[in-house]
Amino acid sequence: MIITKEILVGKCLEILKNKKSILEKNIELAQEASRDDTKSSAGDKYETTRAMMQIEIDSNKKRLLETQALENILLNIDINTTYTKISLGSMVITNQGIFFISIGLGQIKLENDTFFIISPDSPIGKELINKQTGNTFAFNQKNYIIEKIF
Repeated sequence: MIITKEILVGKCLEILKNKKSILEKNIELAQEASRDDTKSSAGDKYETTRAMMQIEIDSNKKRLLETQALENILLNIDINTTYTKISLGSMVITNQGIFFISIGLGQIKLENDTFFIISPDSPIGKELINKQTGNTFAFNQKNYIIEKIF
């Protein structure tokens, strides 16, 4: 099976959906813990627990918004575009691996291949941006040759 950008975007969206589900569950649990905690004889314990739960809720809400922003980036990538220069949405085959320039998710294994899902703002993403087939560059003491861009 040939892995396409469509398949990669789908897998990335699935990962983000799972992440969003976990974050939403964490928010829900923290809200329940905040509501369920009753005032104890210790006095300030109740307020401290509520404050800690609110910090947890706010942190998870922020991460949820960040995850939704990543999802929006993926949804706005035109998977049918063919690129001559590497940019957001490019799939890049190099002698050191296959990169999908989109969002920073790291490595994804599909079939027998490993794909590096990277942001154009990541260190290696910055090296790749605007390069063309046949260009070379060095990164982390490895030499890369750009073999194909789609």
